[in-house]
Amino acid sequence: MRNKFNIPIIIIVILVVVAGAYSLLRPPAQRPMPESPEIPIPAPIKEPPVPEVHPIPGVAPLDVSKYRSEPIVRVWISEKSYIESITLERYLEGVIAKEMDPNWPIEALATQAIASRTLTINAIESGTIKRLHNADVSTAKEELQAYAPELVNDNVREAVRRTRGQVLLYAGGLVNAIYSSCNGQVAATREESFPKEIPTPTPYFQPVTDNCFQFAPAKLQSWTIKIPASEVAVAIGYTGNPADITILEKGPSGRILYVGAGNKKMYGADFRKAVGYDRLKSTLITEMSFEGQDFVFKGMGWGNGVGLCQWGAYTYAQQGIKAEEIIKSYYIGVEIKKLWE
Repeated sequence: MRNKFNIPIIIIVILVVVAGAYSLLRPPAQRPMPESPEIPIPAPIKEPPVPEVHPIPGVAPLDVSKYRSEPIVRVWISEKSYIESITLERYLEGVIAKEMDPNWPIEALATQAIASRTLTINAIESGTIKRLHNADVSTAKEELQAYAPELVNDNVREAVRRTRGQVLLYAGGLVNAIYSSCNGQVAATREESFPKEIPTPTPYFQPVTDNCFQFAPAKLQSWTIKIPASEVAVAIGYTGNPADITILEKGPSGRILYVGAGNKKMYGADFRKAVGYDRLKSTLITEMSFEGQDFVFKGMGWGNGVGLCQWGAYTYAQQGIKAEEIIKSYYIGVEIKKLWE
């Protein structure tokens, strides 16, 4: 009888031993995978809002029928005081080669070509050079644009060819396609740089930003200049203590809008002209301090800062951005219009 009772016990022991061995031999159950943290999706870059485009009071629509074919322009060669007649696109090659380094990327040169062609048509339409020299355009930089046909290379020719006939229009009217070397990474408005020279509103000039310091030479990025306090006072017309002179107001881009003291108030752009464009390289002044007999100006950028920034265009071109996109980032709300084939 004892053996009969032992048999179930033996069977149970065997089952326990087998179950234990199986638990040791089978692979461990897989652990649940840890939840991967959610990777945030980068937000799209927000481009500056383009304001509604309306006709600008005082700016007539361009009569495009006048430019169905490429015009011949009368060029006042200021260095030799004579007039030369050439096609506009050929004239433009000489402008681009001088206004921008002809060895720069073609997209940067093409951006310059669109701006310079627009400025050229503007000069023809307004008759500014005609009143001065009985010509359409001038090679004197202070009158219009610089010119050096001897510097033209294949890059320049390709940039001009690719943008042939293209100009900038805003609500049908020609754009004042002004440009500068280095805008200090923020563009100027008309009020900051051309408050009297441009009599009509320019909604396409906005304080847009770029990254022109990535490649611009250090001397264009930031600078310090000392100007005798007496000279600053004379420029402003202030006869009191020069130490009283301060920056009275800055514009949307941070440039000097007004400088002065007492009852004397002067546009920053006029002040820069009075003391010298090459001394006060821009009106994007970060610090103006009175030290003994001098004023010390610390600033950024070089030029008027309006419209196209050449070093900004260079930076964009290095990033693979096309000329059409580059130029529209500097002249807000414009369209590119092809006038002739």
